[in-house]
Amino acid sequence: MRANLKRLSPEEQQRYLASLDAREIEALEKFWRVFAHGHQTPPDGPWSIWLLLGGRGAGKTRSGAEWVRELAQGLAPNAEKVSPIALIGETEHDVREVMIEGVSGILAAHGRNERPTWIPSRRRLEWSSGVVAQTFSAEDPDSLRGPQFAAAWCDEIAKWRHDETALTLLNAIGADPAVILASE
Repeated sequence: MRANLKRLSPEEQQRYLASLDAREIEALEKFWRVFAHGHQTPPDGPWSIWLLLGGRGAGKTRSGAEWVRELAQGLAPNAEKVSPIALIGETEHDVREVMIEGVSGILAAHGRNERPTWIPSRRRLEWSSGVVAQTFSAEDPDSLRGPQFAAAWCDEIAKWRHDETALTLLNAIGADPAVILASE
């Protein structure tokens, strides 16, 4: 669909969008892959680690949030609902303000009726389907010891102070991991 929209002139794009009602526009906005650039979607085929490098404004946060949404809703290509998911940022503040509540974060990536419940006191997101995501700070690598995860989104890894965080994370991932490592 993205290719079809790009073939239209700017005037034709405006006419097409103007012809949609509010419900259709809201539905269209949910189709991230229609609007995403190639570098913002996971690699084709099987993969374990997706290294997502880009400067400010490259869409790393939105890409991570949309990937988590797809995992939680079973929408990722060839994927069932995946749980639990680790969300790891440089600090707890970064995880909450950028990855969860930010303008491109997980809550913003969901439609109003499909948003997970954010429980800050437990550092946890819960989807109605039963999928759970747990948040962690790279400042506390020991907090990753013990739990097993099916997937992880690691944000701003170049800013992490503790090199052992990544190693601890990889040890906490299950047998068939899917991990996004995002950074500038």
